[in-house]
Amino acid sequence: MPLLQIIHVTAAYSNAVLVAILPHVNDFTKKIDLPISLPITVNQVEHFNPSRIQGSIGGGLWLTNGVEFVFDNGYVCNFKFLTNNPWLSDDPAKDWPHYLGKESMTTNDAIDYARSTLVKLGYNPTELHADIPPISVEGPYDLREGRFPYCQIKWLKEAQTEGDTNGSAMVQFQFNMVDKTLLGMTVISRKLWQPSPKIDVVPETEHDYQRRVPAKMFINTNAPKVLNLQPPQ
Repeated sequence: MPLLQIIHVTAAYSNAVLVAILPHVNDFTKKIDLPISLPITVNQVEHFNPSRIQGSIGGGLWLTNGVEFVFDNGYVCNFKFLTNNPWLSDDPAKDWPHYLGKESMTTNDAIDYARSTLVKLGYNPTELHADIPPISVEGPYDLREGRFPYCQIKWLKEAQTEGDTNGSAMVQFQFNMVDKTLLGMTVISRKLWQPSPKIDVVPETEHDYQRRVPAKMFINTNAPKVLNLQPPQ
């Protein structure tokens, strides 16, 4: 197996990748009816972190409205709302009481919602092993302070053999069960891989860049030639 090469990212390369994947992000957003104004433009991107693996055209982008998308292997494999999402809380015991309420959908409704979202994206739930009961359903919960009306649903199929990587899949959805809204989703499977978008900028490897532009040692010309290690009198 060849070693993965790390590339040196320049502004030109990063911008080229971002422009190439934005149409895919827009298409994803439109298909599942996310409450985001379309089209998403470069001006709405607060931060973009391109993949540094040679040949991998993708990365993570954060919008100014607090939504994150991850594009990899030719498709959007992850998205999530970063604000008002209790599943991203660093201190659930402290934060979850702020999300109390009464759900207006059942976990079965959420499972149906998840499967219909996969279909909207053109995915077959059966191929992703999401046609069977999920491996876990977290929430909603009865807390001491009240009802926690959110749920996280997960399907996971591990490869049966070392070479059967196409048989594995991981699907996860997060829901606000009060508003019946999707807070995040992750869909990872080799069956969904698509050709990477083409870009005109060819990056050099980090190794080649370091050889071409070696780091220079900073020299303070005002430093004394000999250090005086004796304590002051």
